[in-house]
Order: sequence, then structure tokens, then C-alpha cells
Amino acid sequence: MNQHSETGDFLQFLIGGCLFGSGGFLLANQVMVQSNWTHTGAGLFSGGFVLPWGTPGMGLLMIPLGIGVCMLFAGRYRRWANLLVWASLAALLVGVLNSVRITFRPTTLWQLGVYIVMIASGGGLMFRGMRSMDHDGHSFRQTEADQGNGDEVLRREIAELKERLDQRERQ
Repeated sequence: MNQHSETGDFLQFLIGGCLFGSGGFLLANQVMVQSNWTHTGAGLFSGGFVLPWGTPGMGLLMIPLGIGVCMLFAGRYRRWANLLVWASLAALLVGVLNSVRITFRPTTLWQLGVYIVMIASGGGLMFRGMRSMDHDGHSFRQTEADQGNGDEVLRREIAELKERLDQRERQ
């Protein structure tokens, strides 16, 4: 039987989290994000003015957002209010992401491989560290040890209930 300690599992989770986080940071550090704003080339001070191509009508999304927030604070039509707020926020997020241009800096294959391996191995260690925990965050070994005591308590409670039922039937 494979025995694991809770400290070892937590340490694996912690190391995995560090690997995953640092790999994700290094990979994200190679990403360049630019807005999709373009210069017209003519205008005051020869700089021209800026047009946000790809984001027309973003201000119109504030109207249903405001109506939804107003409905939430008024306490009326809660489902419609939540729908308006979340749909408006989702549309705003899509609009912002649509107006952003994402490119990668030149990276060697070795660097990219190291980033991917760090992310994958960190995720694997995190999952491995969590394998011995139940949904409440307690160790399965701890649950199994407590279960032996719990069985005895359950037997006593059942015996007490049987005695109560017998007393009621006698009356």
C-alpha cells in the first residue's frame, strides 16, 4: 500500500504551484499586448487623432449595465437584473479583448519548451498533491481513521433509537 504524508502532499502542491506560476509568468512575459488604436496621420500638432477601430458602440453597453445595477439595488426583478449586469459585463469584456492585438516576442524553441514543461509539471504536481484530500479539504487517511470511531458512535445511536421505539410500542 502506498503511504503518503499530509506534509509531503502539501509540499508537492506548493512546489507544483510555484512551477506552474513561474512558468505561466515567464510565458506571459513573452506576450506583447497593443491596442488596436490607429493614427489618421493628419491633424493638430501633426500627430493626428486616434480612432478606436473595432470598438464602435462600446458606450451603448453601459445603458443595460446601469439599468441592471439600478434593478439590483431596487430589489426588483432580480433574475432580469443579474442577466442584464452579467451580459453587459461579458459584452464589455469581449469588446475590450476584440480591440486588443496580441503578439509574441521572438522566443527560442528551448525557452518555449521550458515554459511549457514548467506549466505542465507544476499542474501535475498540484493535482498529485490534491489527490489525498476530500472535497472538504480533509485527508482521506484522517477520514478513514475517524470513520472507525464514527461507526461505533453510529451503532450506539441506532441502539438508543431502537430502545426509544421499543419504549413507545410498550406504552
